[in-house]
Amino acid sequence: MKSHWSRDPSLHFALIGAALFGINSLFSSSDSIDTESIVISESRIDHLAALFERGWQRPPEPQELQGLIDDYVREEVLYREAIRQGLDKNDTVIRRRLRMKMEFLAKDLVEAIEPSDAILQDYYQQRIDHYTQPAEYSFEQIFLDSDKRPQVAEDARIALTQLVAGADYRELGDNNLLQHSFSKLSSERIDRVFGGSFSLQLAELQPDQWAGPLTSAYGEHLVRITYYQPQQVPELAEIRADVLRDWQIEEQKKILQTQYETLRAKYQIEIASPATEVARQ
Repeated sequence: MKSHWSRDPSLHFALIGAALFGINSLFSSSDSIDTESIVISESRIDHLAALFERGWQRPPEPQELQGLIDDYVREEVLYREAIRQGLDKNDTVIRRRLRMKMEFLAKDLVEAIEPSDAILQDYYQQRIDHYTQPAEYSFEQIFLDSDKRPQVAEDARIALTQLVAGADYRELGDNNLLQHSFSKLSSERIDRVFGGSFSLQLAELQPDQWAGPLTSAYGEHLVRITYYQPQQVPELAEIRADVLRDWQIEEQKKILQTQYETLRAKYQIEIASPATEVARQ
């Protein structure tokens, strides 16, 4: 059963995370590599069997279980000897792996606790622009190269007349790299393709009617909108999974930072001054 927090959960998470680290250190001390004893407890054997069953969808046979135990003993022996010989020292791969394990603890902690509806609603409202779905357009366009057309406005008027008379829009205008038609592009995407705030000009047009000229970074265009969906602000219930995921990511970052600052305070850290920069030639 997941807990619900009525207040900012960051502090709660940090405290629980610290507790987890404390519990982990207690258990770790019982397996100290300073002893020559390797004890394979009943709970450890049950854990090995459970991992096998999860992967193979059946319990291990007696000989398979014995193989798991033998492999674990081999791993433990080699692990302890590697530590004893200092093979873990100054190893970038091991250092990064251990850091990842510490950070995974924070991730698992956040995923285990679901925020209350009030907290998630507040998070959503503060970032509502991020979740707002921009307007979408499908449209056809005719490009008129203003660099080659001194009378581009008059040429546009003539082209509009031809379109009303039934001319094929793909046979009119000048060639360039733009497509003749675009399907369900967001206003942001349109502005990236056409430059500037081209989508704002589209917002002023009536659907299914040729209009223009509209100005882009390339020149002038005649445009007919064939589909339009206005900007939408979804309800939290519609995108709750996305909002929850974003909330968890942010909380994880807060926990990692809080835990880091707490652990860092235990150390006296000395950082040498950077070497004097070599004079430029």
